[in-house]
Amino acid sequence: MGLKEDLAQELEVTRQNFHHLLDSVPEALYVHPSDNPAWTIGDVLFHLTIGLPALRVEIWMIRSTPWIFKLLNDRTSQIFNWGNALFARQPKRITRQRLLKAYEAGHAGLMSSLRRVREGDWGKSVNYPAAFVSELAGVVTVERLFRYVTLHFEVHAKQIEDVLKK
Repeated sequence: MGLKEDLAQELEVTRQNFHHLLDSVPEALYVHPSDNPAWTIGDVLFHLTIGLPALRVEIWMIRSTPWIFKLLNDRTSQIFNWGNALFARQPKRITRQRLLKAYEAGHAGLMSSLRRVREGDWGKSVNYPAAFVSELAGVVTVERLFRYVTLHFEVHAKQIEDVLKK
């Protein structure tokens, strides 16, 4: 199995896991706090859906405009985090159907991006400052961003699952 096929399979397993997570959380619990003190369970679920298009843009940036990453610093990180929180806190948008639709659209977009990656793109990389995304601090390749989809999901799924166990 080649790299693209391996990544496609990993993204598909993560998509299925998102569906399982969503099935395990009654919509009535979306307003309850998650293990992340700043967000509700619904906020975390919504954040997972908007992470996919954001990563798609970042993959494109590594492939096409890597110089943009030199602009990332503490200030741009603050703006990013502010926007991330603003978009996540949309309780009227957070329904099971909307979450499914948003995740499916994001997943389809990532699969499209994966099909467009050329052999020479795999060697491209940029440096992520820790202040931007701590789990991605350091050298980030196109492959690492595709794999981050699963890590990102697992981190946030655990925040939800830990609360549901209590």
